[in-house]
Amino acid sequence: MTCKCGAETPDSIYICHACCARLEQLLCELDSVVGDLLTAIPRASLTASYGERVSTSAAQHAPLPINDTALDAHMALDKYLRETCTRLTSFTNIHPTRRDSSGLASYLLTHMGTLRTQEWAGDVEGELGRLLRECENVTRVHEQKVFAGTCAEDGSDLYARKGEGLARCRTCGETYDVEKWKAYAATAQEYHIDTPAELAKALANPKYGIAVTVNQICMWARRGKIERANEEADEHGAPIKPKYRLSDVLDMNAKRELRGTA
Repeated sequence: MTCKCGAETPDSIYICHACCARLEQLLCELDSVVGDLLTAIPRASLTASYGERVSTSAAQHAPLPINDTALDAHMALDKYLRETCTRLTSFTNIHPTRRDSSGLASYLLTHMGTLRTQEWAGDVEGELGRLLRECENVTRVHEQKVFAGTCAEDGSDLYARKGEGLARCRTCGETYDVEKWKAYAATAQEYHIDTPAELAKALANPKYGIAVTVNQICMWARRGKIERANEEADEHGAPIKPKYRLSDVLDMNAKRELRGTA
C-alpha cells in the first residue's frame, strides 16, 4: 500500500505514520484554533451614538454585525468534520457523543486506527490542514481591525485599522473619529475597560456573581485570548497598567464554563 505522500504502508493502511502524526497534531490544535476563531465572530455589543450627527437622544443598542468571513470559515471546518465523522461512523458503528468541533476532533482521534484503513483517509490531513489555515488567516485579518460604531447616515458598520484615527463608511464614504467611539464604548455597559484587579472585583459583584481571579485574567492576556484595551504608556512615556474589556473577560469565562476547564 502507498500513502498519499508516497510512503509505503502496511496492507489495508492508507495513511503512513508520519502523515498520521501530522493529522493527530492538527486535531489536537483544532480546539485552540476554533477558540480564537470564535472571538472573531462578533459578540453582542453597543452601536456608537456619539457626536452631533446622531439625532436621537436615546442610546442605540444592537448586536455587532456577524463577521461573515469568520463564520464561513468556522462553518466550513465544522461541516468537514461532521462529514468525515459520518463516513467513519458507518465502519465503527459508534456515533460521536458531542457534535461541536472539539467533540468531533476527539472522535477522530479516538478512532484513528479505523480511519487509517479507509481509502479516502489520505485526503483528510491535507483538507483539514487547509481549513485550519483558513481559520487562522481569518483570525489574523480580524485582529488588524477594530469596531468603530455605525454610520449615522446609513447604519453601516464601521471598522478601522489598528492605530488609525479615522473609520470610513464603505457605503457613503463618511468618516468618523475612532477615539470618540472608544470614549463612548468605555462607558457602555459590559464594554467597561479596567485593570484585571478591578474587573475581578466587578465580576464578584452580585450583579454578575462570577468568580474570576486576577491571575486568570492575566493568563488570558498572556495567551492572547483577550487584548489590551488601553495605551502602553502615557504622553510622557511612563508605562500604564494594562486594562481589558469587561465583555472580553465575560466571553472567556463563558467559554471556560462551557468547556468545564480553568
